[in-house]
Amino acid sequence: MNPVSAAAIVVSYNRRALLEECVEALLAQTWPVDAIYVVDNGSNDGSREYLAAVEAKHDRVFVVLSESNTGGAGGFARGISTAFAKGFDWYWLMDDDAEPMPDALEKLLVSKDAARTDVVALCGTVFGIDRRVQFWHQGTFDERMRLIVSMPEHHAAASFKTDYMSFVGACIRHDAIQRVGFPAHEYFVWNDDVEYTARLSRIGELRCVTASQMTHKDGENRDMIQRPRSLRAWIETRRMPAATQWKYACGLRNYVDMVFRHRGPAPFWAASIFARRLVRILVFGDRRFSVIVLYVRYFEQAVGRRQFDTVRPTDWKRSLGDS
Repeated sequence: MNPVSAAAIVVSYNRRALLEECVEALLAQTWPVDAIYVVDNGSNDGSREYLAAVEAKHDRVFVVLSESNTGGAGGFARGISTAFAKGFDWYWLMDDDAEPMPDALEKLLVSKDAARTDVVALCGTVFGIDRRVQFWHQGTFDERMRLIVSMPEHHAAASFKTDYMSFVGACIRHDAIQRVGFPAHEYFVWNDDVEYTARLSRIGELRCVTASQMTHKDGENRDMIQRPRSLRAWIETRRMPAATQWKYACGLRNYVDMVFRHRGPAPFWAASIFARRLVRILVFGDRRFSVIVLYVRYFEQAVGRRQFDTVRPTDWKRSLGDS
C-alpha cells in the first residue's frame, strides 16, 4: 500500500480515442492511482459506452456523468468535489488529451517537494506531440497579472517554484483544497486553472517537478512563435473568425474576472482590454453583430454588472447559422 493516497480526475468530452489512452496510462502508473474519476461532459461519440465497460472492469474507475457540457471548469469543479468527499491525500488533474508517462505520479510523490508541508501543489513537465516542452503550463505573473511563462532554464533544474500551473497534471493536496475551495465552475473554459492555482499560491508554494512528464495532445504549441514572412501571412495570423469567438470571449471575460479577484477592481483597464479586442475583430474578424454583442455581454459579466452566463459552443454555432 502506498504511504499516501492519490486520486486522478479526468474531464472528457467527445474524444473517446484520447480518453482511452489517458485512462490506460493512469491504470499503468508505477505508483498506483487509488481512484480514477472521469467526468464526462455529455459525450455522444461512444465515450460513455467505453467508460461503462472500463468502470465494470476496474474497481478503481468511477464515472461521473453530466447531462450537459459544463466545460473544463465545470468538469474539474465537479470532479474535485466528488473525489474530495472520499478524502484522498492528493488529487491529480488532467484533460482527456493528456497522457502521463508510466512513472509520472511516482516522480511527483517521491520528490523532496512532496515531503514539504508548505508545498500545496505539484506539477510536472508537459510535452506536446512534437516532444517539445510546452512552457506555458507553468509561470509567474507581472504586476498586472499577465502570464510570464516558464523558461528552458527552469526545466533544467530538478524543480522550480511557479505562481500558477495548468490543469494538465496539477496535483493538489487535500488540506489545500479544504482551505481555498473548488475551481470557479462558472468560467466554463480557460483561465479556471490559472485562477485556482493562483489562489493556492496564496497559502503555500507551487512546485514543478521536472522529472515527472506527460504528453499533451492538443496539437498546439503556443511557445512556437514564427515571424510571418509576408503581409498576407501576418494578416492570416491576426484573423478572428466568428466561429471561434465563443471561447476567446469566454477566456477574456475569465481573465478580467481573475484580475479583479486577485488584484482588485479596475473597470477602466477592463474596458480598454475589451475595446482593443473589439478593434482587432473589426479589423481582422468576420464583423458579425453577434460577435460584438457577445463581447459586450461578457464585459458586463467580467466587471460584475451581470451574472456569469456562458454561451455554449453548440449554441454559438447555431446562432451563426452553421450546420
